[in-house]
Order: sequence, then C-alpha cells, then structure tokens
Amino acid sequence: RSAATTASATKHITSANMPPSVGDFHNDVDGALNDDPKELVTSKYFVLSKFKSAAVGGAPIDVKTEVSEKGGKFVGKVSGKWANKSTGFAINKVELCPTNGIGKFDVKMSKLPVAGAVVDVKTVPSTKSGSVECTYSNDTLYTNLLVKADKMKYKSAEAGATMAYDGIRVGAQVSFTDSLKDVWVGLGYKAGKYDATIEAEKMMKSFTVKALAKPTGELTLACMASSDLKSPPTGAALCGYKFNKEGQFKAKYDMSKLDCAITYKALPKVTVVGGVGIPLAAGKSGMTTGLAVTMG
Repeated sequence: RSAATTASATKHITSANMPPSVGDFHNDVDGALNDDPKELVTSKYFVLSKFKSAAVGGAPIDVKTEVSEKGGKFVGKVSGKWANKSTGFAINKVELCPTNGIGKFDVKMSKLPVAGAVVDVKTVPSTKSGSVECTYSNDTLYTNLLVKADKMKYKSAEAGATMAYDGIRVGAQVSFTDSLKDVWVGLGYKAGKYDATIEAEKMMKSFTVKALAKPTGELTLACMASSDLKSPPTGAALCGYKFNKEGQFKAKYDMSKLDCAITYKALPKVTVVGGVGIPLAAGKSGMTTGLAVTMG
C-alpha cells in the first residue's frame, strides 16, 4: 500500500471510530438506554460506596460495597478490582459471596507476545462455570473468539469481527452450541454527536434499529426499535437533560413503563438519585419509587 493511501487511512481513524467489539457495536446507544441503577433508580433502595486502597503490587485495589433493601431486609455485596498497567495483568472483578466465599472472579491479560491480543477469563468458582475470550484489534479491525463452559464442560462458542473506517463500522458474529445457533450482522455510522446502527440476528429473522443524538452539551436523546416482521415491534426511548453541572434529569419509556429520575451531586464524592416508575401497560397499576446514595 502506498504512503499516500496509508496517510489517508490514518487521518480518518480516531478513538471515536475505532472498531468496537460485537458486544459494544452500539455501546453509545445502549449506554444511554440501559443506564446503571445509580443513574436511573425507580424501584430500588440502596447505598453504594467506593474507595481505593494503598498500592498493592504496584497498583491500588478498587473496592465497591453496596447495601440494599430486599424483602424488608438489608442485603449487601462487596466487589473489587486491581490492574497493573506495566505488566498488563488485571483482576477485573472479584465478588465476595456470603455463601460460597468468592462469587465472580475475572482476570484479563493484555500484554502478550502478539501486539493487540488480549485474553479475558471469567469464572464463577462455586458453579464451575466460566468463559475464555481471546481478542485481537488494530486500527481498523477487531476480532474475537469466546468459549463458554458450564460445570467444567463445553457449553457454547462465538466468533466475530468488526471493521471501522471514517465513521462507518460493519460487523458479523456466529454462535455455536453443537451446531450453528445464530448469525448476527450489523452496520453503523457515527459522526460527531450522532450515532445510528441497524442489526439483524436470529438467523436474519429479527431486526433492530438504534439511534443516539446529542444536539447540545446538556441534551441526550436515544431510541431503539426491534421487529421480527411478524409480531408487533418493541422499542424504547430516553431523554436526558443536565440542568446544571451537579444535576440531571432522565426519562425512559419502554412501552410498558415510564421511568423518571433526578441525579444530584450533593458533595464532591456523594451523589443522590431519586426516581419514580409509572406503569403504562394494560392491567398494570401502582407506581414504584427508588432512592440511592453513591459515595466515592
């Protein structure tokens, strides 16, 4: 390839249009529609705290604790993560379980002999289940192979690839059990404050369209619609508005319920969220409420 062609391609490749994994193909839209509970709380009460330890083995340990109300009782969970950038070794998650000791245990290795290759191992020791994912990426290509196991036996596998250039991205993935289970393909385009994707899955029988727009620094709009061309389509829409640097309002509609929540940063490391859920589906009644405090 000529130097001119290489320079032209490099000019169009930025961090905003690097090829995403298949799971992150529409991450911008999903990030808006599928908010973490700390941002859209309408049926849960909890207190979340985060802190960093002193350096251990060259890096601090990030610890997260959550205490929530469930069935009239308080329940809690503790998780942590640690990463050493110089070696490329990271414990992405270790979740303590009061019954089995360790719940989830995830490890990632990113500095391997092949530049751009990463190995991600996720396990649940108590159930003898987990997965191993090998990925490779460069400026325009992302590929992955994921193998899952249950009770120490093979369960399923997925192989996929995505490519990106000048805001356009394309991707495909096949899933296997004992035979071909599913085929997914996607096409997306991202330009500045706008992002849109169209996907086909379930052996090309189900289609989904997703879109995201941020017309101003304060306003976020997102929507999605899915259809198998036989049943009535399903969808969701979200509107988010930052009324000042400490607070924002979000409303999400998913054809069965309207969730509304206000997030306010009361102190530098303390965020309070309050929300209400309004049922809209036929036969459903009674509003739900939620409240959360995040510290750290």
